[in-house]
Amino acid sequence: MKKILVTLVLMGLLLSACNAVKVVEPTPDLEATVQVMVKEALASQPTPGPQLAQNAPPFLTPEVSEAVEAESEVPVAVSETTQGKWEVSFFEGSTDQMRGWFSSLKDPNPAQWPDFPNVDNPTVSFKAADGLEYGLDESVFMEQNEFGQMPVQARGYRLISGDYNIPGIDVCEAESEKAGCAIAIFNVGEVTADLKAWVRQGFTVPGRYWNGDTLQLAMWGLSSHVSANMLNYATNGAGVDTLNQPGRTNAGANCSVVDGCQKVRFVIAITSGNQLLVKAVTFVE
Repeated sequence: MKKILVTLVLMGLLLSACNAVKVVEPTPDLEATVQVMVKEALASQPTPGPQLAQNAPPFLTPEVSEAVEAESEVPVAVSETTQGKWEVSFFEGSTDQMRGWFSSLKDPNPAQWPDFPNVDNPTVSFKAADGLEYGLDESVFMEQNEFGQMPVQARGYRLISGDYNIPGIDVCEAESEKAGCAIAIFNVGEVTADLKAWVRQGFTVPGRYWNGDTLQLAMWGLSSHVSANMLNYATNGAGVDTLNQPGRTNAGANCSVVDGCQKVRFVIAITSGNQLLVKAVTFVE
């Protein structure tokens, strides 16, 4: 009996000793742990989104690029013609008066237009009454990575130089065109246009046109003078101030170089509100 009691006591003591001993976990491999953490972090990252559409402007988010691409289609022209060096497309809603403007539109002549067409130009018998108002210009127009709204007032125009994408109207990038980009949108309607647009920090001037009966003269003067500035011809700024002079740094460093552009792609678009009616394209050297 005593032997049984002693045995039980000894067994109890052994169990107590075992419970008092702490189990030490093996030290983990640090390098293996880091590798596991990296794999888990990478696995938790979102799947990359779709790539930018091939013709979409750079720097836009994939979502905005898809929206631009979806809306960039220009309507189908009802007729097309050539006037001098202008390639002209007429769309549904264009009128005989508009055809008259473009049937007598002259090719841009940078050498003859040192001044903006808001003053007389005796060299070509041009009167400011047939020209344009020079509104408040902006040298950094719109953010380069945003797609926003761009107004063109009723019975007015907006000039833009720089890379742009205006869905339903036109798209131009200097790198792909091998030319500087410029567009003048004339809204001949009774309602202000509210166009979606992307502009890579371009230059813009809005204003009114003064004579709708001779609008081709304002178009000619504007395309000539703007091309002269971009090509670094001798031009004037406000008053009698010299703006550009060959051999000097081009104002605004058009085409991102000190000598200005070697060639300009100039577009004239006629709209009524947001509806495109006519588009004319030419290259000026």
